[in-house]
Amino acid sequence: MARDSEITEIDQAPDEGSDGSERRRFIRATTVLSARLLTRRGAFEGTVLDASLNGVKVWTAGDVPVGSAVTLVLAGAVHFGGTVVWRRGETLGICFHDDPEKVASIMAALLPQRCLQVGHA
Repeated sequence: MARDSEITEIDQAPDEGSDGSERRRFIRATTVLSARLLTRRGAFEGTVLDASLNGVKVWTAGDVPVGSAVTLVLAGAVHFGGTVVWRRGETLGICFHDDPEKVASIMAALLPQRCLQVGHA
């Protein structure tokens, strides 16, 4: 039986802003989660490559430009609203609209406990 979700690694290293300041506020987990992106342009299959309480990195062949409003569907039933904030080729970043506490309660079955702490990474 194929698994559609797998946590492979936790990334605690912060991103750095142009001034050297840390930008990452939440611990990210490297994942392999089947996903579906619902957009005004249609629905696209994808794979969540990493996830935090603030957003996800997704691989998709779908045409989803930066600035697009999306609904990320995980496990066929879990929905997160967000905005595409960056794109590099077929990989894009989605920032969630929901507050981190709500995301943590929903992601409890998908992410390691360490990643569910609201606060600084």
